[in-house]
Amino acid sequence: MLPGLLRLPSATVATCVCLALLAVPAGADTGGQDRLPGLIAGLGDDDYHRREAAAAELKALGPTAIDALLAAAETSGDLEVALRARWLVETIPFEMPHDPPEVVKLLSRFKRRGFDERVQAMHRLLRVDDDAGIEPLARVTRLDPSTAGSRVAAALLAREWWPDDPAWPVMRGRIEAGLGPSTRPAARFLAALVAFTDPDASAAHDAALEAAAVALGDLQRPAADETPPGLDHDDSDERVVVGRTLQIFERCHVQMLLAAGRREAALSLAKALLERAAALNDPDRQVAACVDTLAWAVQLGLPEAVEAVLAVPDLAGRSPLVAHAIASAEEARGRGTAAHARFEAAFAALAHDGFLERLQAAVMLAKWGRVEWATRSYEAILDDTDLAIAERGLTATMLGELLHDVERDDEAARCVHRFFGDDTPGAGDQLGRDPRSHRSRMHFFESCDRARRGDMAGCRAAVEQALAAYPKDVDALIALYALPDNTEEQRADAVRRIKAALARLEEDIQAVPDDTTAYNEYAWLVANTEGDVDKATRYSKLSLVKSFDNASYLDTLAHCHAAAGRPAAAIRAQRLAKRAEPFNRTIQRNLERFEKLVE
Repeated sequence: MLPGLLRLPSATVATCVCLALLAVPAGADTGGQDRLPGLIAGLGDDDYHRREAAAAELKALGPTAIDALLAAAETSGDLEVALRARWLVETIPFEMPHDPPEVVKLLSRFKRRGFDERVQAMHRLLRVDDDAGIEPLARVTRLDPSTAGSRVAAALLAREWWPDDPAWPVMRGRIEAGLGPSTRPAARFLAALVAFTDPDASAAHDAALEAAAVALGDLQRPAADETPPGLDHDDSDERVVVGRTLQIFERCHVQMLLAAGRREAALSLAKALLERAAALNDPDRQVAACVDTLAWAVQLGLPEAVEAVLAVPDLAGRSPLVAHAIASAEEARGRGTAAHARFEAAFAALAHDGFLERLQAAVMLAKWGRVEWATRSYEAILDDTDLAIAERGLTATMLGELLHDVERDDEAARCVHRFFGDDTPGAGDQLGRDPRSHRSRMHFFESCDRARRGDMAGCRAAVEQALAAYPKDVDALIALYALPDNTEEQRADAVRRIKAALARLEEDIQAVPDDTTAYNEYAWLVANTEGDVDKATRYSKLSLVKSFDNASYLDTLAHCHAAAGRPAAAIRAQRLAKRAEPFNRTIQRNLERFEKLVE
């Protein structure tokens, strides 16, 4: 050992060793490669001394052995080999000298955390500023001792890709650096995606697609390593995670085929995914999988995939939710008559179902951009006097938000007034929220309607009514702050109220630190008015840790980045929000506004 190295702290020594192991230049002499199969097998030798000798030599080989050890830990059928290989892998730290402090903090003690904690750390790596967590997250794909951990890291990175995403070119280089020469199936799929999206290697598209297909085939087979170290709950949860990552890889592969102009192949795979969903034995899982997969196919521009669902006898007849999804797909295909017939049949069938089923259908239709169908579904619930006042009140709030999103604020205000007006009893209390907040929202919608009509005096009056009802209404405070005819005194009064609201939100955060709402509202209010933008950004990120990639919270983060003068980061976050809710018009309008910042 070098004399200087002797004086370094042990953690630094480990990191330097890791750097030496991982950063092997291309074409370097990696002597010992031919001995790897025998040494790996030697880890399971009957003789103790030969096992120890094999382990020592593998450790000494350093960079040559890392990926072979990971493969053995993950796939070996010999338990002794798998366990010893994993033990050797466990000696490799994840952090590197060039990692920023936030990344080092997330990676420290990474392997000793439970599986859920590791996944949460991966989520946070994905959203570190300036994409500084992308290379380390790819490194996790390569180095995580468990199959599930490797797959989660790779899936999180794969789902970031979208054709023509301006953020991807920087990300792909960092992913490539973090993956190194890893041969794990998840790493190979990610490497194929990186190769496929290389603008300087478009001639290699077919080879990259083939490599992705081969890796996907390996990912579809169960791995020998089923349970990640430190998993502190039933391993059925891990299987759910593995299933979700497989879905991400499969859908990413379909998108790659579309980007390569191979639409028929993409459609064929989408149909195969729907056929698999329709073949599930559990009726609830079957419905959920069919609805989700069909909605994804429609969003991707493959509505013809609906034929795979139509081929299943009576599936639509048994599930109005599936029938609604079919109607949406038929509408996307330009088959309006068939689509409306499907919707009417599903709408009539749902009239006999319970409140939650009917509400779920309305929510789905709204998310798919079928505004008129969703509005009609919501209104049918509102008109059902057999339902509890709280159920109808909840429906009114959701319909109000939908109408506000499509800029029909006069209708939104009337809808909310029906259950939460000043002379209306009951619904707010039963929903578990301060009824004043609902009345405030009603007046806020009125202010938006007045502003759109050019009635600024009426707008101001409605905003003041909103704040009189509920002083913590952040949207009403933002509207008051932004009124174009504010005098100097009126602006100062708005700032005073904003500071008071922020103080109350801070109290809420300290009282209930696990509740995401106060974090998001604090960040939203500061980003759209004034205050500590760095703190607002930090709170916004905390809300996203607790509610990963929530579209509304991503919208808030985008506003925080814009307020901090980071337009590229704002656009990135807003694009992610739009990906989660592609038909949300408010998110689309905000994206267009941020994009103008860089024109």
